[in-house]
Amino acid sequence: MVEFRYEPWKEIIVHEVLKRPLQTFLKESSMGIPQGGIGRPILWVDGIIFTRSQLPDTDDIVREKIKGILHYNSVNYTVHEKYQPEFKVEGNIRIPVFDVTNNNIFREMAVWIKENFEK
Repeated sequence: MVEFRYEPWKEIIVHEVLKRPLQTFLKESSMGIPQGGIGRPILWVDGIIFTRSQLPDTDDIVREKIKGILHYNSVNYTVHEKYQPEFKVEGNIRIPVFDVTNNNIFREMAVWIKENFEK
């Protein structure tokens, strides 16, 4: 019989946090997308819209991950209190928004952003 074990991340290290105005944030999510296309999805939780990028899986980063440490190269965010499933931007580009409030880590990250960067 296979044994299953759940081990959530122990630590997430964020190397850069960038706040953007909503329109700039959306424009960045639509860069390089043809007119009428679908832009890169963004995430929403508790009034924070964000994207994150992880460092590439080098040997050192994989060793960190095995220890439960995740490295985000950057977290870009904006504040938008009310959830909406998509935004439309210039060129009739649709930006999908995923509600990730059911993810404990993302909820904790939203609190961390609000406490440390929204003062």
